[in-house]
Amino acid sequence: RLNDSSCQVYIGIKKGEKINNVGDLLFTSVAKEYNTEKILDKQVTSRTFSFYYPEMRPGLNRFSIVSSTNARFKDWANLSDEQYKIEKENLIQTTLDALEKYVPDIRKKADYFEAATPKTFERYTLSPTGTSFGTKFEGLKISRDLPAQISGLYHSGSVGIIMSGWLGAANYGVIVANEVDKFMRSLKDEPQKMAPASV
Repeated sequence: RLNDSSCQVYIGIKKGEKINNVGDLLFTSVAKEYNTEKILDKQVTSRTFSFYYPEMRPGLNRFSIVSSTNARFKDWANLSDEQYKIEKENLIQTTLDALEKYVPDIRKKADYFEAATPKTFERYTLSPTGTSFGTKFEGLKISRDLPAQISGLYHSGSVGIIMSGWLGAANYGVIVANEVDKFMRSLKDEPQKMAPASV
């Protein structure tokens, strides 16, 4: 089963402008209680802001902010070109409204705005319906159990760990690479672990 997708808004800060350090990640919500439907709704109530400061990219001396929200592909899939542009602009403006509470005068400090939708992620990542978080959770057990079934066989990619899919395949890749490394090192002590491949 595929998971859901997301939207992002990239905000580039003008050259020479600065923003105060409010941390690397800022989770915000105006919802009164946790509600999955509201989290996925196009009328966004919950956002995660990622802040990028000059010290993270030495030499550029620039700031940028990325807003991430959960989204459903079907809410974006069948819009006309004109309506799609309107909805993307609305996403940008409502994101700036939400961010202004934490970064006053953000509209004056920023000079570049770009929105990505589930359609964007489907187009550029080839992930079906732009799914950001890979498969649902049952995929993880299948992936993790492979080495127990066939020694030396490992799987990495989009499975149901947090931040999976295109956002976290690299994270799961690091986890699996560490296990592969341990396995390869263990072969020095127990070479019988590696069964010869049959043709």
